[in-house]
Amino acid sequence: MAGQHDAEARFSAALAKSSQLLNLLRVQLRSQAVDIDHLAAENAEKRAIIKSLRADIDRHQTDHKSDAQDLVHLAGRLLALSQATGLEIDDTTKAVFRRRGWTSSSRHREAQKQ
Repeated sequence: MAGQHDAEARFSAALAKSSQLLNLLRVQLRSQAVDIDHLAAENAEKRAIIKSLRADIDRHQTDHKSDAQDLVHLAGRLLALSQATGLEIDDTTKAVFRRRGWTSSSRHREAQKQ
């Protein structure tokens, strides 16, 4: 009988230890579930921020392109006006035109098209 009692005691001890381990694993699982929920929320926030930043970049690129087109148009008008009035363009403006590859003849043709 003592052998059976020892076996039951070992079984009860193993069962108690198993129950403690199971409880510990449940606590860890709940903690990890909370962490996952927090990370998912942060991920959603970060995705929204990224989407907003991409929209800002697209808007700025569109604005930049539009501004550049306006400047090219104005440069053509300035050159056409200069040539029509016979007024000389200042050296700084000439240097800008040369850096951009805008020669008098090519800018004059572009200005006439507009």
